[in-house]
Amino acid sequence: MKIAAIFVALSATAYAASPYVYHLSTARDATVSYSGIKNPDGSFESLTPKGTQSTLTTFKGNKDYRRILLGFHVPAKVKDPSRITKCVLHVPVPKDSPDQDYSLTAYTASSNWDEDSVNGATKITSTKELGTVNVPKGKSPGTIDVTGACQAASEGNFSMFVDTNQPLVTFYSKDSGKPTFTLDMTY
Repeated sequence: MKIAAIFVALSATAYAASPYVYHLSTARDATVSYSGIKNPDGSFESLTPKGTQSTLTTFKGNKDYRRILLGFHVPAKVKDPSRITKCVLHVPVPKDSPDQDYSLTAYTASSNWDEDSVNGATKITSTKELGTVNVPKGKSPGTIDVTGACQAASEGNFSMFVDTNQPLVTFYSKDSGKPTFTLDMTY
């Protein structure tokens, strides 16, 4: 009997310590423009919020620079984000992709933003790189390791930018109802 009780206790401990993978959908997303281009009404495009559009765009041009901003919620069962062992961002097949090889890089971002008002003046870019994926012409992007962003979650949220090395790449946003960015978090 004592051996059975010990086995049950060890099994319960091992089960409790086993990692669990949470599959997360994007909670909020936006394209953020950092450009000097003006809209037809004379306002700067970089001051126009794009968080409720059906697409997300990343691009680096001479006068036009756009980044994708993604926000996620940490599951309530994850009490200590610093104990997250792995986070992988699943990059969907683009709506429109360039006719060339390209790369996508994820960077850290603060989570103090909302879709209705985020723009180039309210959301400063970051240079702290999380990970990169190289995408051969005509291939699916795959995944980017973004563990650092998940581990730095604050108040149940974390965010990141996704940037291209230059060419225009367009994805569907969460508002489109089509496949978009997701994340697997191991805790």
